[in-house]
Amino acid sequence: MNYSAYPQTNSSIPDSDIKYYLRKLDFPACAKEALVAIADLSRMTGSTVRQQIHLQTDLMIEFVFGEVDKLKQQKKPESLQEFQLIEVLSDFFRDPDRSPAVRNAVFLFLFPGECPRYEILGNLVSLSISTQNRQVLDSTGMWMQQLGSTSAQSVDLAKHILNDFFVFSPNSIDKLKQLPVLVPYFTANLLTAIGEVYKFLDPPNELLKLVGDWIDDNPGLLTTSLMDNPALPSGGIPMTPITPIAGLFRWCILNPARKEDDIDKNTIDERKKLYSKIQQLLMDAVLRLKDNSGNKHAISAQHLAQTTRTLTSLSEQSGPSVLKVNCDLAMERLAQAVSTALSVNCIYGNKQELLALLQPLACRHFLIEWTLMTYGSKVPVV
Repeated sequence: MNYSAYPQTNSSIPDSDIKYYLRKLDFPACAKEALVAIADLSRMTGSTVRQQIHLQTDLMIEFVFGEVDKLKQQKKPESLQEFQLIEVLSDFFRDPDRSPAVRNAVFLFLFPGECPRYEILGNLVSLSISTQNRQVLDSTGMWMQQLGSTSAQSVDLAKHILNDFFVFSPNSIDKLKQLPVLVPYFTANLLTAIGEVYKFLDPPNELLKLVGDWIDDNPGLLTTSLMDNPALPSGGIPMTPITPIAGLFRWCILNPARKEDDIDKNTIDERKKLYSKIQQLLMDAVLRLKDNSGNKHAISAQHLAQTTRTLTSLSEQSGPSVLKVNCDLAMERLAQAVSTALSVNCIYGNKQELLALLQPLACRHFLIEWTLMTYGSKVPVV
């Protein structure tokens, strides 16, 4: 017998009947059927919505994640059961008969913002990258945008993925190279989160090269999240997307102002070339936004302001280990980022604050002074 054989109406299936049927099944069969029930319930409307959500929650906790056993005692899924669950979830979301809106509704339900299931989510996403499960990755991209692609949850997921592919399975990095073509929306949100992972230190050269290749081979990737709208559940409100541009500019701007690690000179030279490439790719991407009214929210003034504060602090603390030419390069890149973004009108937020933070640096670099002289009077006072 299979749950889908039950008649699907708002009130035709008593809660106790569904649970009774599922309790007769062993794992992972009960998880498969529970997911189908949760998906069917997510499409229902009417006065019993609250009861449906309560039932969905019960099914998810007991039969999908096994967090409560039949005696109502809290427990955690065992390793084998967790592996089986990830396979069940992967197959469930891959089903072509399931609409994107239903998939996304179930995904948000299974992995809400505050939940203890991030290890399962991380393993599910890593498996989906390896197996090219587009449906799971599309839902994950939606999840990241709804929670915020710079949120702690999205950043933790990005860390999990980077660890899986750069630390534990470095021979599988080729799977990451294919992501922008396979799932551009997910990749764009992942790239924004990766920018936050390395907010205070340099990424490994392998990651810098991957990011540079992603952007070079897929010029539209940096603004994909602005153009693609995810299919949300009924009544869902799309959150404002955050592009990777500001976070990657921060990488390129702050690197020269930091003390160089005691590492191989060839590694340092390669890193400098990779940062130069990414900076140029970012500049080219921003310039392409000119006359595109849909991209006025490509870069947050607040994010550039944070980078400006950090650069100011680093330049004040810099000792003989940071050469003046390196600090000058950092300020040049900051001025390039701000002036180019202002010239194409793709910065949103408090621009006045950003320009005020640049003011003390004007005497340190002529391009910052030029930026203030050129755009200071054009920025409206908020």
